[in-house]
Amino acid sequence: MAKQKNKVRGGFTRAFLTGLATLLPTVLTIIIITIAYNFLDEKIAQPITQMIRKGFSSQIAQEYFWKGALNLQDWQLDEEIDSSGLPERANDVPLSIRVEEISPTWIGFVLAIVLVLAVGIIFRGVLGRQLLRLIEGLIRRIPFIKVIYPYAKQVTEFFFEEKNKIEYDTAVALEYPRKGIWSLGFVTSGGFSSIQNLTKTPMVSIFIPSSPTPITGYTIMIPQDETIPLDLSVDEVLRFTISGGVIVPPGEIPKTAISEAVKGLEDDSTPTNSDDNAPKA
Repeated sequence: MAKQKNKVRGGFTRAFLTGLATLLPTVLTIIIITIAYNFLDEKIAQPITQMIRKGFSSQIAQEYFWKGALNLQDWQLDEEIDSSGLPERANDVPLSIRVEEISPTWIGFVLAIVLVLAVGIIFRGVLGRQLLRLIEGLIRRIPFIKVIYPYAKQVTEFFFEEKNKIEYDTAVALEYPRKGIWSLGFVTSGGFSSIQNLTKTPMVSIFIPSSPTPITGYTIMIPQDETIPLDLSVDEVLRFTISGGVIVPPGEIPKTAISEAVKGLEDDSTPTNSDDNAPKA
């Protein structure tokens, strides 16, 4: 009876862990998308919408847009509803309502996306890169900010810049943390010139992601000839790392089945009962 209860309890535990493993990636994806959306909406889209509405509410807009282009009267450009009872003034609304109708909330979000795309297009060109260097030169002169900005830029460049994408996509295998133990990592740079001059050997910097959180890990420098280049994508290496080695890339699955390997280990660990090893009377 106790064994049956333990089996039921173990079945519930495995079912719960399976459900958690199934839902967690989807939930985390939704959370990340929600955070990104809220950041874009609150920090960029809403300020743009408020700026547009302030522009439509300004005296210049009232003079040249509302009066000039739309031919509205002064009594239509205030926050009070006309109560004179005249038929032509029956549909009077406050100016703020007119501004909200002509600049809905979603317009700021659309313009925020267009702004992000425009910044990316502009600063990808030659003139854009020169302008960016000029802006960064000014930023690096500002106290306190000049200490933070270079490191923040290095992190974003590592994950997003195309010039670093080729290096980051270079997956390698290496013996780490000791001989006989193999780890997967990414080539990130050519290492330090001082070390290469001392060892007289081409060096590479390797980022080794940790499991199950690959955003953390170790950075080491080793001789280039001690690494084995792998024909694997970043996603394949990260899936292998996050899953603790369960999700193996299709092209890297050994011919010998895992179950056979485990069975072999069990057979090796089973004591033999041969006559030669039996104690003599």
